[in-house]
Amino acid sequence: MRRLCLLLVAVLAAVTGVVALPASAAFAASAPPSSTGQRWALKVNGLYVAAEVNDSGDQNGKLRARSTSVGSWETFSLHTDNIPGVGYGTTITLRNEENGLYVTSEISTTGSQAGMLRARGTNTGSWERFYVVPQSDGTYALKSAANGLYVTAEFNYTGGDQGLLRARSSTVGSWERFTFEKVGGTGDTAAPPASAVKASGRHDIASWNLCANNNTSAACKLQYADADTVASGVAGDLAGSLGHRPEAIFFQEICEKAVKPLELQLESRLGGGWDVRFAPTYYKVVDANGSTDPALMAQKSCMDSTSGTDRGSFGIALAVKDTNTWYRGYTLPSPAGKEQRPALCATVPEDGTVYCDAHLSSGHYLDANGKEAGDDPDGTKRKEQAAALRSIVDGLQGAGYTAFYGGDLNTTTADVSYLDTLYSGHQECGQATPDAAHTGAPTDGNNKIDYIFGPVGPSYGCEVVDPGLSDHRVIHATVTF
Repeated sequence: MRRLCLLLVAVLAAVTGVVALPASAAFAASAPPSSTGQRWALKVNGLYVAAEVNDSGDQNGKLRARSTSVGSWETFSLHTDNIPGVGYGTTITLRNEENGLYVTSEISTTGSQAGMLRARGTNTGSWERFYVVPQSDGTYALKSAANGLYVTAEFNYTGGDQGLLRARSSTVGSWERFTFEKVGGTGDTAAPPASAVKASGRHDIASWNLCANNNTSAACKLQYADADTVASGVAGDLAGSLGHRPEAIFFQEICEKAVKPLELQLESRLGGGWDVRFAPTYYKVVDANGSTDPALMAQKSCMDSTSGTDRGSFGIALAVKDTNTWYRGYTLPSPAGKEQRPALCATVPEDGTVYCDAHLSSGHYLDANGKEAGDDPDGTKRKEQAAALRSIVDGLQGAGYTAFYGGDLNTTTADVSYLDTLYSGHQECGQATPDAAHTGAPTDGNNKIDYIFGPVGPSYGCEVVDPGLSDHRVIHATVTF
């Protein structure tokens, strides 16, 4: 992001209270503006639910069904955290777009506001979890995990509490029936404008799985690390390992709230202006009947940091020049009941280039008890994911862009046939020529599972370097036309 833009944002924040800098408490709670996570509006009895962020004291952020249109107060993202012994996807947590805080059931409140919902949580726990209960008319009831009661919109209340949402009902009627409406958030929905420039000269792309969530491997130095630690460590190690600024960097296994600090650190350590975009990993929501809901997906939450700070959603990030304007997140076909894996693309119009980052499903491996732990042990879904990614890339190339794509594809060279659709008509960084074997230097232990692809024709250079922060090494491609 350009320094001038940052200065302007800081001034606006001071004047309006809309804060978008990582040093602020509000930013620490909110989603980065470049996140492609799906947003939703909740509607009951024809009215949208709003978070009253201008109310004060213990009324701040209370939820009311009272709006006829959707703005940031009426916009929420869905998240799911890990419940020990249960896993992800069985409950959802709502995060308000305006203040970036999680919706809480206030079960300790008494009287007419007992169990009221407020967007005021900075972390997720039982008070922020809700079970989704589908109804026969296509609506949903929400049951608080804190007290086991359904959320009700109190339409008989008057004044500032009219339409107040409370977790207080043991049965479901019209006041407990909600609909979820998609209201954007995946990035640009239209196709990018056609490129008027043909890529030329030298291009420089890197990819790095940061292992920055909760992997217990001793090699993962960023597990449970806070956003600033991740940002400074990653940018500093890239500057030291590469010695120069690449034009694009694909990141995997990063937490959402490290994205903006990372953008600023890349600008500081590598120079120039950067935009860092983010796409979350999802889980399909498992409703209260035990069935996977076909319509709802919730973003997987990162585990809290060692200091107890919420780190937002888990996913991938894509760092490109700050002249980027078009970007979009995608959800790749993934195994049922497992992580729904993301892809993320962004264009740089003046270079005639588009970059696509992806993190495919994990392959075969055994857990500590000798049980299969991979999401896609036989490669079926990775084949589909590779084909879906290639389809995305082909569509963007059809608009005149030269594409560079890859990431952590979780596929070793022994199983590289799963990725055949990505190789077709393109060259991978590790290949000396387009017809060379589909091999390359190892990027994770003794295996190559990270890849960077580009067009056939230019010359390729490929190196793998180990900054020492992750269980993955950095793969770094240079492509010269």
